[in-house]
Amino acid sequence: MKRILAVDDDPTFLSHITSLLHLQNYQVDTVTDPRKVMPMLTETTYQCILLDVKMPSLDGMTLLEKIKQQYPHIPVVMISGQSTLTIAVDSIKIGAFDFIEKGGDTDRLLITIKNAVDRFNWQQERSRLLQELMEQYQMIGQSPAIQKIFHQIETVAPTDAKVLITGESGTGKELVARAIHLRSNRASQPYIKVNCAAIPETLIESTFFGHRKGSFTGAYRDQTGKFEEANGGTLFLDEIGELPLTAQAKLLNVLQEGEIEKIGFQRPQKVDVRVIAATNKDLQQMIREGKFREDLFHRLNIIHIHLPPLRERKEDIPLLTDYFLKQLSETYNKAIQGIAPAALQLMMQHDWPGNIRMLRHVLEKAVIFSNSPTISAEEIALALEISSDAEKPTPLNTNLATYLENMERQFIYYTMIITGGNKARAAKLLGIDRATLWRKLMRFGLAE
Repeated sequence: MKRILAVDDDPTFLSHITSLLHLQNYQVDTVTDPRKVMPMLTETTYQCILLDVKMPSLDGMTLLEKIKQQYPHIPVVMISGQSTLTIAVDSIKIGAFDFIEKGGDTDRLLITIKNAVDRFNWQQERSRLLQELMEQYQMIGQSPAIQKIFHQIETVAPTDAKVLITGESGTGKELVARAIHLRSNRASQPYIKVNCAAIPETLIESTFFGHRKGSFTGAYRDQTGKFEEANGGTLFLDEIGELPLTAQAKLLNVLQEGEIEKIGFQRPQKVDVRVIAATNKDLQQMIREGKFREDLFHRLNIIHIHLPPLRERKEDIPLLTDYFLKQLSETYNKAIQGIAPAALQLMMQHDWPGNIRMLRHVLEKAVIFSNSPTISAEEIALALEISSDAEKPTPLNTNLATYLENMERQFIYYTMIITGGNKARAAKLLGIDRATLWRKLMRFGLAE
């Protein structure tokens, strides 16, 4: 039900407006004393307020200011029997949705109220969707390193500054890009992602800028480019270090001029796009090697956000683990309630070469194979072995003796974690006596 609040010191007008709006399926609350309005707004949600300009106990313009200060999302339509251009302009400046003259066109009044209600509902839906997206793309962590990232995001998001995000694979570079977009003034506009490494070199220009049908062999229809799709919003250029030099020059031109040249079109087209780029490569080293343009680097690197690897922020692993387990338990319909201390210790001692992406992958494996409410150290050890990003041994990079020794060390290491350091239990699981285990612990540098 659409709910309206009408504020006027004239009971006859309030009776008339109530009858009129009831016919349009609006629920109308009325008040003759404007001093009661603010308390009413704390108790009831209104999708539109009709507010008289001139009232003896409290001036409508003053009340409008108070409403917009505390409830800026509620549209207020000012109504007055003394219509002047000055009053209308002043009310709009303060934040009124519209200004209507009493006794004027009823159809215009109804259209204005409908538009105001639609605006309120759209803003509410937008806020709900943005909140869902924020939760979906939230970043987790309490370490000083990640808190610094949070601060950078909050600082740079409201601006239109270009951002370069660097960090190893799996550290969450796209999460940062999404977070910046969702906290920006462009949040309701498109967010377009382009993986620069996935585009064939011959199609980069067409992909970025679009083309007209028949402009080259294979152009069977008009195509909108990614810059045009992102117009008004954000364009995320992932793996920017993979972009060929020829494409870098064209990208630089767009960033400098703010316009694109679609293939087959004679005139350039203005675009309003915020560019966020990301890479796991050392662009400055690429500049020295002649593989990346220095002028493009400086254009992209207005704000630099570097994501630390997970091994440098291990204090975030418990929070990340808790978050992912809740998420994955819901995905796989498992009643997972937590993780065993030995399992968490095993995760804390791992180097995580695949970073957060690998962490989630390991937990996903563990959740899939788990048959109990608590993820065990055995399940984490199995998942870590399955998910290892390490180079697979071959006769070219190791020999049999070295490989077997490394496997033995790893197996003993996992067993000690699983048993919580209990050597008697570990020796029993390994099928050796305690003296033999002790010698091996000393040999592999695992003795405490």
